[in-house]
Amino acid sequence: MRIRRGQHLATEVDDGSDGEEPLVDMTKALSLHSKRTERQRKKLQKKAKKATEAANLLSLPTELLVDIIELLLPSDCLRLASVCRDLNQVVQYHGEAVAKHLIDKRYSSLAKSFPRPVYLSAVDAKYHDALLSKGRQRMLEIHKRPYQHVKSPEPTQICSCLTCILAWNNLCLLVDLAHWQGQLDRHEPLPIIERGTNPEWNLDLVAKNATIVDKSIRSTLWYALILERHLDTTVRTIRRYKRTGKSTVPYDMTAEDADSGTDRWLERKGPDTYEFPWRRDTYYHLEAYVPNRKYSSEQHKWLYQPASQHDRDIEWALSFHERHRSQIPSNIQTTDLVHR
Repeated sequence: MRIRRGQHLATEVDDGSDGEEPLVDMTKALSLHSKRTERQRKKLQKKAKKATEAANLLSLPTELLVDIIELLLPSDCLRLASVCRDLNQVVQYHGEAVAKHLIDKRYSSLAKSFPRPVYLSAVDAKYHDALLSKGRQRMLEIHKRPYQHVKSPEPTQICSCLTCILAWNNLCLLVDLAHWQGQLDRHEPLPIIERGTNPEWNLDLVAKNATIVDKSIRSTLWYALILERHLDTTVRTIRRYKRTGKSTVPYDMTAEDADSGTDRWLERKGPDTYEFPWRRDTYYHLEAYVPNRKYSSEQHKWLYQPASQHDRDIEWALSFHERHRSQIPSNIQTTDLVHR
């Protein structure tokens, strides 16, 4: 059958045709068999395989990932949490366990010297009146004086027992001391604040330090970060002390000790710390600030403040408050006692 120009082939013809067999479309796509297309195909396959096999921390088992995180410094753990949302969730979920491991491994001595204060909300309500009484607050004025470098704790938020007040002051001091290490290393004088003044820059710095301490109460990882920074501060302080030509070095610190990233060498015999650095001028002559312990020559080790000291302090505060109330004349209304 001859097909005229412009006429289309049909797959089937009408029954009324001249008896010819129906036409079937047998056209197929041309297959490309060239070396160039084959190379491109293999290249694309290889690229796709690499993409699926790319190394990814999140593809590791959780136990292995946590083991890797425990090898980091606290500051590195917090940086890791800011990489992406998934890693942030991992660090947040396992942060407490990781931080406790890091403290036991790296900062066990400093953790005993610098306990964390306790929120008032975490203290049994039966102690609240005693801790918030005006008489109690007056007793603590010597420890809550308006230091230039330490923000006073808020009694309605932080427990007002002596242990917690001193713990708050110490942690705020550590953050402030770490802030000025660069200038101390460069032998640059620290800014002088005139008596009776408190410039805006200092108010901002002290408030920022207090925010970090507040985070350390809520997060053990932030607490470990403060200990990490203070270990670095202690190393740098002793190095400056050595450069003065002194014949003895506190704790016999060696270069290996300084680079170890742990505080084990602080367990050696060294100077006792009794005085709180009450102003920044004392930073120049500070050897090493590690309070709340005393070296026993008989036992040849450091004896630390017991962990139960907080419980003893709040019991003493309650006992003192009740004795004080019993001595008040009966003609004073009971409602007034809460504010005493």
